[in-house]
Amino acid sequence: MSSKVRVVLLVLYFIVSCKSVETDKNENQLEAFNTEKLTLIATEKYEKNFILEYNSNKDFALCIHKNKSNIPGPESINFFVYDLSSDIITYESNISKGSVSWNSEYEIKMEEIPGTIQKNMQQADIYILNVITNTRTKKNGDIR
Repeated sequence: MSSKVRVVLLVLYFIVSCKSVETDKNENQLEAFNTEKLTLIATEKYEKNFILEYNSNKDFALCIHKNKSNIPGPESINFFVYDLSSDIITYESNISKGSVSWNSEYEIKMEEIPGTIQKNMQQADIYILNVITNTRTKKNGDIR
């Protein structure tokens, strides 16, 4: 290979490498800014009593607030889903008794415990929320 071709390839490699580093830096700064904004939103809504759980790609966050109760048993839960790439709340709800957690990369499991559990009755209603399509599906197939 001639020395001119080597120099041109070296210069192109350097330019592409610099662009990649700059892009990564900008994405990290944006992610940090959106995470700070998410924390601020959660603090405004729930003061200091909240938990942030991220999906494995860290492009969505689940903010969970358990309401304190003087009555023993499951606590009511307020929660919202935050899209870090779009910088918006995509879903917000509450469950009077139950739990909320990540089920998979883009699905959240919501379990609602009924007030009175009777014999031969399902113990809890389980819903799956797809955070991409924003659809909620009951485990037995109903879509809401």
